[in-house]
Amino acid sequence: MTGSVRLASPDSPADVTALATLRFRWRHDEGGESGDLATFAPAFGAWWQAHAFSHLALLAEAEGEPVGMAWLGVLERVPGPERFRRTAGMIQSVYVHPGSRGRGIGAALVEGAIATARERGLDYLGVHPSERSYPVYERAGFGRTSSVLELGLTAPRRPA
Repeated sequence: MTGSVRLASPDSPADVTALATLRFRWRHDEGGESGDLATFAPAFGAWWQAHAFSHLALLAEAEGEPVGMAWLGVLERVPGPERFRRTAGMIQSVYVHPGSRGRGIGAALVEGAIATARERGLDYLGVHPSERSYPVYERAGFGRTSSVLELGLTAPRRPA
């Protein structure tokens, strides 16, 4: 990968703008959701400030420009008598701008999320990958499992 991946800060206006823009491009420009960036960006920044304890953002940059992101959701688990501190993580919202895909940026973001989870002492990581991204996660060491069950609680999204 040409470029870098780093932990972003909700206290950095530049990071908030970069991540809000990437998220907007993905959900609006590529996903067909309605809305406008001028309204979304400040609301996104406020959300991140309120969730900074549980949602860590990684930002990929190439030639000084933001090109990708990944989020690490951290969940405190119920304590046990032997191991009181128990935490898990979910890799969420990994996105690389279309013009920067195919250069290893997604893999670098996943590796950055794994490294951050290890540094923070998380017990394990999960992910709900898209079909296209399975190989990225498998190369990073994730394994398929049949031991996870899921119950969808919201209606499926309608195509845009």
